[in-house]
Amino acid sequence: MKILYYTSTTNGAGERLQEAIESVVQAENTEIYRNLESLIQRLRRPTQLWDVSILCTNSRADFLDLLSIRELLLNLRIILILPDDNAETITKGHTLFPRFLTYANSDFKDVAAVLKKMIQKTDSKQSI
Repeated sequence: MKILYYTSTTNGAGERLQEAIESVVQAENTEIYRNLESLIQRLRRPTQLWDVSILCTNSRADFLDLLSIRELLLNLRIILILPDDNAETITKGHTLFPRFLTYANSDFKDVAAVLKKMIQKTDSKQSI
């Protein structure tokens, strides 16, 4: 199981989310990117396919920057963490076709549960 984790936040939300991810997936199976430039560089050299991508933005500006690279995210299974629950933000978030969507003020227990379920489905498909 390989996870791509992008977070534009260095506050408590990013730390809480990373803890939730690591409660399900070992840290060595997670590629972490903390700025958009490094994420773009990595997505442009797709030598590694990820089972799940977790994208977290803490501000509206960071979220809009992430939307600007939508074409690089099209084939990823995404868990998306939005900066707010504004109707416009949610609508724009859905253009990334996330498998699950939540907000930066979450405790991320739901993210861990969804990630675990996605891993189980991936593992069962690979064993067939």
